[in-house]
Amino acid sequence: MNANVSDDRAVDGRAVDLTGRAGMDALLAPKSVAVIGASRDASGLGRRVFDSLLAGGFQGEVYAVNAAGGQIAGRPALARIADLPRGVDLAVIAVPRDRVLAAVDEAIAAGVRALLVITAGFAESGAEGRDLQNTLVARVRAAGIRMVGPNCLGLINTAVALNASFSPVFPPAGRVALSSQSGALGLTILALAKERGLGLSTFVSVGNKADVSSNDLLEYWASDPETDVITLYLESFGNPRKFADIARTRGRRKPIIAVKSGRTRAGGRAASSHTAALAATDTVVDALFEASGVIRADTIDEMFDIAACLSLQPLPEGRRVAIVTNAGGPGILAVDACERAGLSVSEFSTETRAALAAFLPAAASVGNPVDMVASAGEDAYCRAITVALGAAETDALIVIYTPVDPAHSAAVVNGITRGIASARSAGCRKPVLACLQTDGLRATPLTVNQERIPAFTFPENAARALSKAAAYAEWRRAPLESPVRCDDVLMEQTARLCRQIVAARGTTWLTNEELQEVLGSYGILFTAPVLVTDADSAALRAAEIGFPVVGKLASKAIVHKTDVDGVRVDLRTGADVCAAFTELAAAAADRQLPCDGMWLQPMIGGCVELMVGVAHDALFGPVIGFGRGGTAVETERDVHFRLVPITGQDADALIHETRAWPQLQGFRGRPAADIAALRDLLQRVAQLAADVPEILEMDLNPVIALPAGHRYAVVDARIRVGAV
Repeated sequence: MNANVSDDRAVDGRAVDLTGRAGMDALLAPKSVAVIGASRDASGLGRRVFDSLLAGGFQGEVYAVNAAGGQIAGRPALARIADLPRGVDLAVIAVPRDRVLAAVDEAIAAGVRALLVITAGFAESGAEGRDLQNTLVARVRAAGIRMVGPNCLGLINTAVALNASFSPVFPPAGRVALSSQSGALGLTILALAKERGLGLSTFVSVGNKADVSSNDLLEYWASDPETDVITLYLESFGNPRKFADIARTRGRRKPIIAVKSGRTRAGGRAASSHTAALAATDTVVDALFEASGVIRADTIDEMFDIAACLSLQPLPEGRRVAIVTNAGGPGILAVDACERAGLSVSEFSTETRAALAAFLPAAASVGNPVDMVASAGEDAYCRAITVALGAAETDALIVIYTPVDPAHSAAVVNGITRGIASARSAGCRKPVLACLQTDGLRATPLTVNQERIPAFTFPENAARALSKAAAYAEWRRAPLESPVRCDDVLMEQTARLCRQIVAARGTTWLTNEELQEVLGSYGILFTAPVLVTDADSAALRAAEIGFPVVGKLASKAIVHKTDVDGVRVDLRTGADVCAAFTELAAAAADRQLPCDGMWLQPMIGGCVELMVGVAHDALFGPVIGFGRGGTAVETERDVHFRLVPITGQDADALIHETRAWPQLQGFRGRPAADIAALRDLLQRVAQLAADVPEILEMDLNPVIALPAGHRYAVVDARIRVGAV
C-alpha cells in the first residue's frame, strides 16, 4: 500500500489494501461514482455513461465533472476533480487521451478508490500509445488502486443497478457474470442477453486489460455471492498459466465458459518436428481449457446456451437423456445431436414404457424418444414429463414442442410446466431443457414456481449445451490432483548437459549419444540404433542384433527419414541388410544428401504405433502431445495436448482421447497394451520438458505400444535444444 494513500481509504482507522478484494469491490460494486469528462453534448461518451448511470437507477451518489461547471442532465457539475468528496469509490475517466494522465493524478489525489478508463488511443494504437499506457499503469499501481481499461465500453452490476458504460442496453438481473475483451462486441452481447432473457450479475468490458484482467475477474467472481456462472469472451491471454491455475481451482465452485477468438490464425507454425507443427496456438488453448475445466464455446450464441443451462438447472449426474416430443422429426434430430455430443439416448425400462403406454395412444412411441404424436395435448405432456423425469434410467430431459394448432400452445406449455413441477415435488432434481417451436417462446426461459427452464430454438442447441454441462460435471466430480513427479530422474545432470550443448552449439538437434543420455536420465526406454558405415559390417551387426531389423538412412541433412525414402523395414537376412544399405546410399546420392551410413535397430512389432512429443509455445511454454504415430502422424492429426507439468488425470485423458484407444484396449484378438507404462512415459516426458526449458522440440515417434507387462519401445527420437 502506498504511503501517501489518503485517510479516506481506511476502515476503523486501518489502511485498506485497495489492490485486493476491497479495490475490486470499489470498482465493481461502488457506492459512489464520478464521471470525469461528462459533457453537455448528449453524444459524448462521458455524457452517455453519466446518462446510463441515471437511467439505470443507481442508488449511490453520482457526480459529473466538467471543466465548465454548470449543469449536466439537470444536475450540478463540478468544475474540478478536487471538488469531489473525499474517497469516491469509482471514477470513470472519459476525457481526451492527452488529458487522461492529469485526470488520473487528480482523481488519485482526491482519494478515488478505483478507476474505469473509457478513453481509447493507448496500447491498441501503436508505440506512443503503449508508452502512455505503461505510464498510466505505473501511476495507478503506485497509488495502490485498481483500474479497468483503457479503451473499454465500461461495466455493469445489476445487483446495485449500476450501468457505468455507454451501452444503451441494461440487461436483466441474474446469476451470470460476463467479461468481454471487445467493447464493440460487448454491445451486441448485452443486447443478446436481454433478448434471450439471460440474467447477468456483472458485465465488464476489460479493454486493453492494462491492470484488471480476466484472471482478476475470475478471482473476484469465484467468491461473489451474486454470481453462479462465469462467462468470458477472450481475444488474448496475458498470463495463460496463471489463468489455468485460477480456473482449475475456482472452476470447482462455479463453471467458467469461454469463447476464445482466433481459431484460424494460428496454424502457420514454422517447425521441423511433428509435435511443434501440430501444436498450433489454438490447439494449445484447447489443451489449457481441457486441463483447467473451462468450458469452451465456439460462438457467443453457444456460450449463452451453455450459460442458460448451467445457471438455471442443476448439473446432470450422468449422460443418459430422455426426450419427450410430439413430432418425430425434431425427436430424431435431438437423438442424433445427443449421440454426436456424447450423450446417451438409451431405451427405457419395461416399467417406464408401461407407465407411458398407460395413457398415451397406441400410435405413440413409448421408447426413447417418447413420440406422443401430433395430437398430444396438455395432459399428455404433463404425465409424460413426470414419468420420464422420474425414470431411474435417465439423468436429464429434453422436452420438444412443435405446435400443430398454435391456439393450443398456451395450454401445452402449461402442461409442460405442470409436469416439471410434479417431478420436482417428488424430489427429482434432474436438469430439464425445453425446445419450443412456438412464436413468442423460442429461446425464452419457462417459469416453474421459482425455477426457470432454459428454452432453445432447436434440439441441437439443447443437446450441445447439455453435453457441455455433463462434461463439466464429470470434471468437477473428479478429485483435484497435483502434477506427478518421478523421483528417480537426474534433473540437474540433464539440465546441465542441455545448457552446455546450447552454449557450445546454439540451437541444435541432439546427437544420438546425447539423446540416449537425456532420455535415459529420465527413465525413458529408448531402443538405441547402431550406426554402420558399409554393407558388410551392416550384415554382421544385424546378425548380432537379431533378425528382423530396420535400416534407416544416417544423414545430418535430414529431419524426417521417410521424407526421403530413408527407411527399410523387416530385413530378415544379411543379404536383405546389404541390399538396404546400397539402396539407402543410392537414395542419398540421388538427392545430393551427405550419407553417414545406416542406422540399424531391431524390428519391433506391437499393438499400435504412437507418438509422444514436446513443443515450446512462446506464450504458453512447454506442451506435451500424444496420439497416433508413424508416418501418418500429421495427416491423421490424431494428437492431443496438455500444458506441462501434467497430473495423472491429464495423462489418462491424453491416452483416452486418441482414436487409437480402442486398439490399445485389445482389438480383434490382439493383446491390450501396457497402459500403465504409457502413462508413466507421458509423466516422465512432461517432467523432462518442465525441468529442462532448453528443450524446444521433441519427437518420440514411433513409440511401439507393447502388451501388458512389456512396457513400450521408443524406436526413433529427436530433441532440439536452444536458449529460451
